[in-house]
Amino acid sequence: MDEALLQAPIDDEVRAYHHATAESLQIVNYKQGQEYTAHHDFIHPPIHHRMQPTRFATLLLYLNDDFDGGQTTFPRAMNAHHHDGITIKPVRGTAVLFYNMLPDGNVDDLSQHSSKPVVSGEKWLANLWIWDPVIN
Repeated sequence: MDEALLQAPIDDEVRAYHHATAESLQIVNYKQGQEYTAHHDFIHPPIHHRMQPTRFATLLLYLNDDFDGGQTTFPRAMNAHHHDGITIKPVRGTAVLFYNMLPDGNVDDLSQHSSKPVVSGEKWLANLWIWDPVIN
């Protein structure tokens, strides 16, 4: 991936519209018993910023699968086959792309997700947060 397409993490001093299209790729490691409770990746930007930039999409890249547990769950999501949430078993070399925003620009509450506890072994993944492609 071209490093020029990535950006430094967002903080309180630097506003999102000064950055590129995505935050820096992050490597995440979960050890046995570790998890990430249900959350959203979008942020609520300051109301006085008229463009209201936020994380548009998330890409989760699974780097290994030699562990038990650690499934990615979307507890509010549904499709034709699942009405009580969707669970994804990490498989090395695969990825999950999901949108944090709706086509009308509002945030999508159904994008809430979590990482179930790792039962044995260690889970490794990379995440990439892609920002709303609004140009100032």
